[in-house]
Amino acid sequence: MEKKNEVIEGNEQETPFHQLPQEEQQRIINANKKKVREAPTLHEWDIRVPAAFAWLGILFLIGIPTLIGSAMIWNESSNGWVFIIVGAIMLPYLRYLVMADKDYHYRLTTEGVVVTYQDAIPEVVYTIVRGLAWLGVVVCVVAVARLGPLALVGAGGMALFAIFFTNFEKKISVEYTVFNKDKKYVVKVVKNRSLIRFDIIPFSWFEFSYLYCNEGELYKILSSLMKELGCDEYREFKSELSLRRAPVGVLDVGTPRRLDEINK
Repeated sequence: MEKKNEVIEGNEQETPFHQLPQEEQQRIINANKKKVREAPTLHEWDIRVPAAFAWLGILFLIGIPTLIGSAMIWNESSNGWVFIIVGAIMLPYLRYLVMADKDYHYRLTTEGVVVTYQDAIPEVVYTIVRGLAWLGVVVCVVAVARLGPLALVGAGGMALFAIFFTNFEKKISVEYTVFNKDKKYVVKVVKNRSLIRFDIIPFSWFEFSYLYCNEGELYKILSSLMKELGCDEYREFKSELSLRRAPVGVLDVGTPRRLDEINK
């Protein structure tokens, strides 16, 4: 998702951003990106962020077929092993493809934030998936050759699904958030997660960002961010869940803390 902050020439026109012609919207977006990208760097860091509640969700999803299979085996049905095998296959699929951790690269500048992120999936997983996809294509082609056109009813759909994964590769996403220094921001912090969120008052969907920080760097990054946003106070939350559940774009949330308290 692009951060389409209406900052460049935002005060020179009265038309809301979403009502501008597509060409004008793109011009503003590109200008904002260039502004943030070329600004001096304050801090730059890499961090891997675990997927929230990943293992809880995975254990729940694979627990169902595993319990069914175990019950069937207990009742002396060999078909129960099918459910056990399905659960074993689902485990790496869910962990590395559906609920993968994220690798983030943050660049905090004087004009905004550039965030580059991707799924933390080992390269061997991409290789295995591509190999299995090509194997699936070959199996489908052989099935059609041996069984005739009727095989297209099932094998054709499977072949199309397999072809979709033959070019399966790492996807890198980049987001830009530009500071609108003519407006007021609220900065929120979860200290035990080294997490910072800042959003504009009143809330605008495209003018906010989350920053996950490495341990020991939270207050250094927070201090630089608050100075750029013109804030001398931030709001502290006990957990990431409480932060995400709090109202956005309002100041009266969390526990107030002052910038000059950071180094005390």
